[in-house]
Amino acid sequence: MPMRYLITMLCAAWCACAAAQREGVVVDMETGVPLGGVVVTIDTALVSQRLTNYKGEFTIPDDADSITLALTGYEPRGLNRSELTDTIELMRTYNALNEVIIYGKLPQVGIDFAKMLESLREEQRFTPRSTPLATFDFFSIFSAKKRKRTKERIEAIMDY
Repeated sequence: MPMRYLITMLCAAWCACAAAQREGVVVDMETGVPLGGVVVTIDTALVSQRLTNYKGEFTIPDDADSITLALTGYEPRGLNRSELTDTIELMRTYNALNEVIIYGKLPQVGIDFAKMLESLREEQRFTPRSTPLATFDFFSIFSAKKRKRTKERIEAIMDY
């Protein structure tokens, strides 16, 4: 009989330990998507840290006084024991500029045709041709048809 009592006591102690934990999920405030990799800092007698899994789930001991949730790109959030719920939302960090000053020149309203033509000529001078003037195929040297066609083309160019 003492073995049966021992097993019963161990099961009761294990159930008490398992029930002494709180579970929660961390989600994005705007989208509601679970956030994985959130650092959960537990403030009890001993400070400890845990990470949420890929589903955003975490467990903390029931005697935790407060927790702090932190993730890069999100505002850190601290919660007391009374504020803990099963779903905790984190808000994104937005970096906004206070003031932006832009310096520049006013655009000219008139059209300068001389500058436009000059720029077109410059572009045409430096743009590469889409097709090469001459190509070379090593194996075409051995083809009689190719040599005949090449000879005809050379004669046509000479007659032009």
